[in-house]
Amino acid sequence: MSTSTKFKFIEVEQRGNVQFLTLNRPDVKNAMNAEMMTEIRNALSNIRSDDRALVIKGAGDFFCAGGDLNWMKSSIQKSPSENEADTLNLALMIRALDECPIPVITQVKGGAFGGGVGLVAASDIVLADETAKFSLSEVKLGLIPATIGPVVMRKIGVSEARRLYLTGKRFGALEARSMHLVHEVVPASTLHSVTQDYLRELETSGPEAVRTGKKLIREIMGEPLWKEDVSEKTSKILSKIRIGAEAQEGMKAFLERQSPPWKKPLLNS
Repeated sequence: MSTSTKFKFIEVEQRGNVQFLTLNRPDVKNAMNAEMMTEIRNALSNIRSDDRALVIKGAGDFFCAGGDLNWMKSSIQKSPSENEADTLNLALMIRALDECPIPVITQVKGGAFGGGVGLVAASDIVLADETAKFSLSEVKLGLIPATIGPVVMRKIGVSEARRLYLTGKRFGALEARSMHLVHEVVPASTLHSVTQDYLRELETSGPEAVRTGKKLIREIMGEPLWKEDVSEKTSKILSKIRIGAEAQEGMKAFLERQSPPWKKPLLNS
């Protein structure tokens, strides 16, 4: 039996003991605004005790383009406390996904940029279509991957974080797999069938063993990723930088399809 609930920006479908969460803003490549993040957090808080897996995907041809720039650009009109609440919402959403008690399988069709990479990094099993592109693109807009930074750095390591956080360089699915951001690269037409293969594997895994195993992995990693002040600290940093002149100019330039003012040759020809 299947039940489906459509919210404003996401759709949640329950099929047996599996929950399917679809980011549903295909017209903007499933870019996330505050309301969408809240809907995702609420869905994660409603995982049932008998659920065995969560599958996340994006509607349309692109998994997630990160934060909605029109929403982020409007931060200049908000108070400091309102801005911090917005960025903390993103941090708490990523944390909720990372600490989801059941296996999270994420399908990346088309690609993931910015905050979308955060969703990928917080997932347990990531399947990407062979043409998918990835980018920690915040720096191109005068922003930084602050709130998603901890979970992404844990996944790809400090060396890759230094390279990709600072350049915003785009990379393909095979490169994403080589840095352990993605587990399998498959044709887009097989994303569903490969997901089914993993669900069949999970059918034979003890439910309590799986939940306890996820918790144990976090515990034996050593120092907890989500220290008491990490979400708050990264949120404050992002809330300040996105109302700064550089970020506002960068987002404006992107939305108007112009080059940002800092784009100039670094070397004299």
